Amino acid sequence: MTHQVLPIKATSLVFLLATYALYGEDPPPVPTPQTSPVQELQPGTRMSPPGQTTTVQPGQTPQGPVAGSPANNAARYLAGMPVSPGSPLAVLTQDPTWQAHARAMNQAFSQLEQRQLDNARMFSAEVIAPVTQQSHTCVYLFSGPDFLYADAMFSTCSTFVLQGLEPVIPLPDLATVPSATLSGTLQNIETSLNTILSFSFFKTKDMREDFQRSELKGVLPAIFVFMARTGKEIKGVEYLSLDKSGAVVGGFQGATRGAKITFTDAATGPDKLLYYFTCDLSDEALKRNPGLLRFCEGLGPSNSMLKAASYLLHEGGFETVRNFLLQNSPAILEDDSGIPVHFFPPDHWTLRFFGTYTGPIALFKKFDQPDLRQYYAASSPKPLTFGFGYRWNNRASTLFLAIRK
Repeated sequence: MTHQVLPIKATSLVFLLATYALYGEDPPPVPTPQTSPVQELQPGTRMSPPGQTTTVQPGQTPQGPVAGSPANNAARYLAGMPVSPGSPLAVLTQDPTWQAHARAMNQAFSQLEQRQLDNARMFSAEVIAPVTQQSHTCVYLFSGPDFLYADAMFSTCSTFVLQGLEPVIPLPDLATVPSATLSGTLQNIETSLNTILSFSFFKTKDMREDFQRSELKGVLPAIFVFMARTGKEIKGVEYLSLDKSGAVVGGFQGATRGAKITFTDAATGPDKLLYYFTCDLSDEALKRNPGLLRFCEGLGPSNSMLKAASYLLHEGGFETVRNFLLQNSPAILEDDSGIPVHFFPPDHWTLRFFGTYTGPIALFKKFDQPDLRQYYAASSPKPLTFGFGYRWNNRASTLFLAIRK
């Protein structure tokens, strides 16, 4: 069965039905990064003005003004937002293609704010923030580039760790990319973000294809757009990796490749960190390379989030990461695709339920949880005002918060 992803501004019932029918494929192998024909920032460097390359050592926080930061301007350009007047990208925002992109993104994110993110932030302030003060770290595994919901749900955190099989590929200097290529890239961004803006999750198969289609490959373009559109100001980007012990290694020399983004949030003030790592979390892969879990362990107890996780933690091949999250997390926020509820015994966890539970969508029907259904029947949960996970409609979404006693 073939499927065409519709543009953001043309989302329809046909696309909703296709999403239900097609989503759920297991994450794909990590693509091998290809060398870009345009000028590319090398691993171990931070995006800097043309003609300058600032080396950033692992663990070092980039310093200096951020208003004209090339990384921040790149994020705003890709997000369809005005860039700094002195930026080399300012002239590119006069192009009609970019202006059409800006209008489409403005409309899509305006609707997303009203329908989803505003309500999610209010929920977080009322329900999550009061009980997650023990840790200021959010570990969001199986997330892909979904910074949107990590930020909405755990805005009080100062460190975020995201993970997926999609690769980190250094962004080129956008000022050196041919205009025709940039135009195609902007259209591809609209297409690739369609599912998460409409339903709150990425569709694995489409994400793999979309992120490899344009000149700007990998997860960074999506992460940049989400950071710009949520009011974040990027101060620097460092390409790094982890060795098998979880220690940070400069550039892409270690077994687990990733990126560290230093940013500020006008709503909270101090600098924050976002890490994204490309990593296979299956038991067999973690036996060979446990670096990401060791890195997360080194951050101390961390709040965890699981959303649209393909029910991988329900099966036997992901016991290592499931046990790690249960041991390392003072609080876990998840939908029913995360850790099955029977792993949260009442003598060790306080459980709070929200929304409703009608069982998984047809594609995942074998992962139905009768015990979760009983919890919902007995607890009369408060309705949700935003969609979360595969059941994208708020009237059908499942969400629960597990707090360690």
